[in-house]
Amino acid sequence: MYYNKSMYSQEKTRRVQLRLLEMAKSIRDILERHDIPYFITYGTLLGAVRHQGFIPWDDDFDFYLLAESYGQAMMVLNDELPDHLFLENEKTEPLYFHGWAHVKDLRSVADCSLFPQDNSYSHRGISVDLYKATKVKECEEKVFLLNEHINYLKRREQVGLIEPNVCKERLERLCADLEMAESIRREAECGKDVYVFPSIYDDRLYPEELFPLRRYRFEDTEFYGPNDADAFLKRCYGDYMKLPPVEKRVPHYSDVEFL
Repeated sequence: MYYNKSMYSQEKTRRVQLRLLEMAKSIRDILERHDIPYFITYGTLLGAVRHQGFIPWDDDFDFYLLAESYGQAMMVLNDELPDHLFLENEKTEPLYFHGWAHVKDLRSVADCSLFPQDNSYSHRGISVDLYKATKVKECEEKVFLLNEHINYLKRREQVGLIEPNVCKERLERLCADLEMAESIRREAECGKDVYVFPSIYDDRLYPEELFPLRRYRFEDTEFYGPNDADAFLKRCYGDYMKLPPVEKRVPHYSDVEFL
């Protein structure tokens, strides 16, 4: 059994997946036309390796872009995305608080049960994530991730999604952790370069694991992914070829309406 039937139908999930695939192809084509590197990640990469397409119950699509070309990517996507797609970031959405951008589908309305704060945005269509991969030294990783978390909390407070007193308490703890991490960094060997991503996973990638990017089959097409997907997926998911229990096979959206 692949699907958690407590959520919306498997038929609708497949319809969402095909719409996401269409969106992802548009994004890919623009990025490749401008020689901007990207790679699929998280559940999308896992789906490519384990299923040669979407994980049967998954209903999102994840790209990573490199920090050094992220600004260029935002510019060309904003200029060249088709009219039914909307680049959502801090410049286009007043309440935006994420540290990465989304591409939203303007032909759907989604109810996101896993991330209900996303329902506050002006456009509520299904979305493709455009995460940012930043290269740092190993000794700087902890400091970088703590600073990203601090900035994330501050953005959420600014748009009214977290109470000031709650934000203050969390920031105090994070700043104490940051002070300790900076102290450790000053005494540590710098180590190797590593690409890091602010997330809940242990999902760093070393340059030799990431490059050269290689093509992965995904449904009826191909996308670039990391050269060593096995290293990345093991860090994120452990035994990633083993299917999770049925109760964990849950889509992101609780419902989607197509316009």
